[in-house]
Amino acid sequence: MMNSCLKNAQNSLCIQSINLKESKVFVRDSIDIPTLDRSETAAQSFRSIVRIEEISLTDPEGGEDIWDYRFIYSVGVRLIFSSEKEEGAKDEYKPIVEIIAVFEAKYLSKTQLKKDELKAFSADNVGYHVWPYWREYVQSTCARIGLSPAFEVPVYIVSQKNEKSEADKKA
Repeated sequence: MMNSCLKNAQNSLCIQSINLKESKVFVRDSIDIPTLDRSETAAQSFRSIVRIEEISLTDPEGGEDIWDYRFIYSVGVRLIFSSEKEEGAKDEYKPIVEIIAVFEAKYLSKTQLKKDELKAFSADNVGYHVWPYWREYVQSTCARIGLSPAFEVPVYIVSQKNEKSEADKKA
């Protein structure tokens, strides 16, 4: 069952746009991507909310205030040689291929949300909204660098939480 913080955020936030803010594509020197033998490679990925920005938009004519929420979402995928997994944990490691993007998901709300509500919403909802843009970015980038087959970007799965919050238990 959905907790009350998440439900309130979902009912309040209206998505406006998903925009690419940053991107990085890296291909290791001396690697010929079209002839790369992928049998000895492994893919690694990450995704996370970097920060949430809140802006109050005041109507100069005395109308309702609107709240602008921007969720900065970072996501990446890379290909490494299976034999280099230990080295791959080091900061200076150069993967075979790396694709990283930072997206800004913009939402509007007629009410100011609490931190708990924003945190609950950012857990899965933002990623769910960003995911189609990420998938398209990865697919088109792989085509541009000649990586075939492209990285598999799986369907975004929203985590299923079986625990009820205290507020939900009382309702």
